[in-house]
Amino acid sequence: MSDPFKLSVQLQGHEGDVRSVATFTAAGRALILSGSRDSTARLWASEGPRARAYEEPTVLSTEAGYVNATRFFEDADGNVAALSAGKEKVINAFEVKLDASGDAKVQARPSMTLIGHSDNVCALDTREGTIVSGSWDSTARVWKDWACVAELKGHTNAVWAVLLIDDDRVLTAGADRTIQLWSISNHAKPIATFSGHSDAVRGLTLLSGGQSFASCGNDGIINLYSLVGYEKGKSNAPFQTLSGHTSFVYSLAVLPGPEGELVSSGEDRTVRVWRDGNLVQTITIPAISVWAVSTLENGDIVCGSSDSVVRVFSRDPKRAADAAEIKAYDDTVASQALNKSQVGDVKKDDLPGVEALSQPGAKEGQTKMVRNGDIVEAHQWDAGAGKWTKIGEVVGGVGSGQKKLHDGREYDHVFDVDIADGVPPLKLPYNLSENPYMAAARFLEKNELPASYVDQVVKFIEKNTEAISIGTSDYVDPYTGANRYTSSAAPPSSRATGPPASSSSTGGQYTGHNNVDPFTQSSRPAATTSAPSVIPVKSPLTFAQINYAPLKAKLAQLEGQLSSSGVGNAAEDIKAVQSLITRLESTSGAGTVDVSGLEAALQSWPSPSRFPLLDLLRVAALQGTTTPAEKTASAALTAAEWASEWPEGDAATVKTRDTNSMLALRTVANLVGGKGKKDGLEMQADEILAHLRSANYVHLGKNGRVALATVALNFSVLAVSKSGQVHFAASLLDLIIDILSKESGDPEVVYRTKVALGNLFVSKSAELLPADEVAIAKELLSHWSETLKEARFGELSREILAKTLV
Repeated sequence: MSDPFKLSVQLQGHEGDVRSVATFTAAGRALILSGSRDSTARLWASEGPRARAYEEPTVLSTEAGYVNATRFFEDADGNVAALSAGKEKVINAFEVKLDASGDAKVQARPSMTLIGHSDNVCALDTREGTIVSGSWDSTARVWKDWACVAELKGHTNAVWAVLLIDDDRVLTAGADRTIQLWSISNHAKPIATFSGHSDAVRGLTLLSGGQSFASCGNDGIINLYSLVGYEKGKSNAPFQTLSGHTSFVYSLAVLPGPEGELVSSGEDRTVRVWRDGNLVQTITIPAISVWAVSTLENGDIVCGSSDSVVRVFSRDPKRAADAAEIKAYDDTVASQALNKSQVGDVKKDDLPGVEALSQPGAKEGQTKMVRNGDIVEAHQWDAGAGKWTKIGEVVGGVGSGQKKLHDGREYDHVFDVDIADGVPPLKLPYNLSENPYMAAARFLEKNELPASYVDQVVKFIEKNTEAISIGTSDYVDPYTGANRYTSSAAPPSSRATGPPASSSSTGGQYTGHNNVDPFTQSSRPAATTSAPSVIPVKSPLTFAQINYAPLKAKLAQLEGQLSSSGVGNAAEDIKAVQSLITRLESTSGAGTVDVSGLEAALQSWPSPSRFPLLDLLRVAALQGTTTPAEKTASAALTAAEWASEWPEGDAATVKTRDTNSMLALRTVANLVGGKGKKDGLEMQADEILAHLRSANYVHLGKNGRVALATVALNFSVLAVSKSGQVHFAASLLDLIIDILSKESGDPEVVYRTKVALGNLFVSKSAELLPADEVAIAKELLSHWSETLKEARFGELSREILAKTLV
């Protein structure tokens, strides 16, 4: 029998709910990546192999909204990145440099950003160079080589969970209660679906052996499904269901080892460990929501919760906290105040006394309430320790036990809600032991009301019931991650609990008239929905990922070839380039980079040999170069032979031109979006933008076209970030029109370019734009919204036209 998990360490630093935790092990050292509603991700590194303590975290911030999902990503060459995603609608990648001892150094700002989703990104998974993401926009996306290779469109609501099975198969699950299996290479529709959940599916994990997987959801259960012998094109049922959680189950993970133990966490304040379908341990957390759980290679469990703390639990006695810290933790758990909404309606007089705790529990995690004088205590059975553990005291929760019948079921409350004169009131049933968001969602679905009413329904429930409280933590919406809707007159800790006008103690009737919101009394258009806001985008996109090892090997190979082919200064060039590599590898993030030797080599080396030089110039451009940015841009485009006629015939020559052009465009994008000075670049922006339109766009490969669209986007960020006007606005509009009119239909190219157009249209420079070209641009907006059927294109076009200043 395995030892029970005990508290190892509590990692404090976040200032909001910890919504995600991811783990990685390097040279025996544990790395934890946490994401929070405080708009940061944090990288925590253990002090050494098997160490209990963790170093101070590195804070990764984009300052653009809360973080919902985190993951570590490792490519085929062993490069590691920390991924974070959330409200910003993009996936940010932060480069992680690991040395032989596992010491991790991570960039505090993203080195790469993946754009594509049109709403909050709430799920991530990675596997062998592939990333998959899930979003509130009802889609999942598969990314390889930092580009989207597949968009999975089959869900009718938010995609809450994603899971890569192998190189070609991925699972998605979401608020529409379904789980879908997809082929990345043939993703027109799902291969199969899996049923069994009666509410939103929140988590997925692959079980040991890779032949089955587990799911969890808002229905409080965990389902196990087989990946062998499933019926294609049909709905497949679970082969086993695990019950034990008493509320939403948010997250799943698997422990390493032959036993294949499953770990889950949820809204009932617990992390639970399962073995062979049986619950073997329940770990109570002193917080309302345990949003995320993960496991480390050493067998430790990591969880993140609504009290802003990341906690690690271990079976290894050497990594357990000392006795005093464990006792303090247990006392904190025992002191938690549990409202009757968490344990159900309670009749104090019917409860047994503390003597009932002398009888052993029937199963792990069983909860028993006892009367200790005038106090009602909640205790949980710890099967491993063979004892009852106090998990809190029930406050404000001793009620009369009177229930109301609705549709054959008993509820604590059945409210009458009048939505219009002359229309019978709708019944809103609610139990104090359930999450109000679950009751609200059920009510809206049954009565075919807009889902956008959910916050108003919850507020109505809260006004007509006692406020829910545990400690001092505020409640967090399990659907959106946002704080519960509260009126400005009552802060979360002192919510108004009195009934609204016309409510009664038995019905809580609430009357609305005509087009008045029945829950808030505010007027609104009957069919109004609010699309997510995208414009303006004020953060540039850059291309920062690089693997120096193969680049060095390529340079070593080229040195001999160049010397033998008569390139006179090849040895000196290589030496200068190697010095630059050393500078870039060791850079602390301050100061510009001398690229004069690199630019000299670009002028003398033959075209097929220039791509490693252009790749280095691309990375140096992010840091800022000693050469003025506008001259560096010119050097890159000249080396790529940008203005020359596109080659025909020879495939190798065509490939060389395409690769060099792509790298040159990425260099320009990095110059515009990087750290270096941009004064000269802005002064010559008209010439640069005009020069970029001189190439034959239709010959560029996808990556080159994406890079050019990114150049346009980054120039638009400059324009929209200025308090005044920029002189290059008309030239930028010309480039945008050129791209949108010649593009063959790649969604990434179109989306980035449309964002650039939106930025330009809402900037102070909009009034400088020629009216005839503005009209052409608007026609192209409509064209691509009709051509590319994804909802995000239409939504973006509508937002641009609604906000435009021209």
